Amino acid sequence: MMRTLLAAAALVLTPCAAMADITVITSGGTFPGLRVLSEQWTAQTGKKVTLVGGTVTRARDNVQNKVPGDLALLPAPQFEEVSANYKSGTTTPIGRVHFGLAQKAGEPKPDISTMPKFIAVLKAANGVGFTDPARGSAAGKWVGELLARPEFAGVVPRPIAGMPGHAVARDGIQYGLGPISEEVTVPGVDVIGTLPSEIAMHFDYSGAVLAHAAQPDEAAQFLAFITTPAAMAEWKKVGVEAPAK
Repeated sequence: MMRTLLAAAALVLTPCAAMADITVITSGGTFPGLRVLSEQWTAQTGKKVTLVGGTVTRARDNVQNKVPGDLALLPAPQFEEVSANYKSGTTTPIGRVHFGLAQKAGEPKPDISTMPKFIAVLKAANGVGFTDPARGSAAGKWVGELLARPEFAGVVPRPIAGMPGHAVARDGIQYGLGPISEEVTVPGVDVIGTLPSEIAMHFDYSGAVLAHAAQPDEAAQFLAFITTPAAMAEWKKVGVEAPAK
């Protein structure tokens, strides 16, 4: 009798444990925060989270092509572009990531509070690093278009492989320009500040359970977990502000 009960318990518990694991599709702007929150989720529940990262374009394509996954976090408008692939009623705002200018940690911070001052700082630099748009970076595309404007003539654009923080810490470029969450999480880098109000740029991220999710219930639980007040405090540490109201 005892052997029968143990065998029955194994049949019930083993599949549930396997089904608890989920996969989240995301991009660089939310990857650092998700990594921290995933570790907390695993510590509290024993359920594992696999993160599938990359550029915004790659993340969008992964959702569009129905790459195996349970939950997706994307910025607008890419989030809306693949909305047909979400489970109805699960869309949840995650947070806003402002674009900012970064430099080597410990250096005096220049004043970039106005458009003329911001432009002057960039023109005096040995270059401005940003994620190469050719690699599918939506942020890099925005920055590249900004620096191509006539008023930025004389600024040296330096597209790179990697996050804008890597331009400073790894590649020796004086400034990195892009999402703050891709700057504050790189050791040896300080964020000078956000861009002047005339050109303020940001990503508004949302999350949703995927319609083809293998574990939709677990994905919904994790989505709820990463949008609690405690989770928002963790997001803020890595450059993701509370969702705009």
